[in-house]
Amino acid sequence: MKKYCYPFLFGLLFSFSCTEDGDPAMDMEVADPMENLVWLQEMAENLSEGNMSEYSYIKQATYKGQTVFFPFNCCPHCNTALILYDYNGNAIQGEDFVLNDLKNQKLIWQPTNSICNLN
Repeated sequence: MKKYCYPFLFGLLFSFSCTEDGDPAMDMEVADPMENLVWLQEMAENLSEGNMSEYSYIKQATYKGQTVFFPFNCCPHCNTALILYDYNGNAIQGEDFVLNDLKNQKLIWQPTNSICNLN
C-alpha cells in the first residue's frame, strides 16, 4: 500500500504546483505596454502621423477581467466607434462597447501635439 501512496502524493503535490500561466496582459500592469508591444507602437505611430493626430490617444483598461487597449480621440466633431484590442493586437469582435464598461482606464500614449484634456 505504501508503494502506491508515495507516487500518488507526489503526483497530487505536483498537480497543485503547476499552474497555467495567466493572461500575459496581466503583466502589463508591471511592464510598459508602449515599450513592449510592437503592434501598439505601430498604432501610436500611425495615429501620430494622421491628419487629426492632436485629438488621438491610446488607453489601457480592463474589460470582463481582461486587459485591453483602445485608440480613441477627443475630437468634438467626430463620431468614433470604440474598438478594443487584446494583448496580441487582435480586435475583440462581436460586442458593442461602451466606455463605462471599461474599468481601470489608464492613458498610455498621446502625441506631443495633443489638445486632449484627459485628467
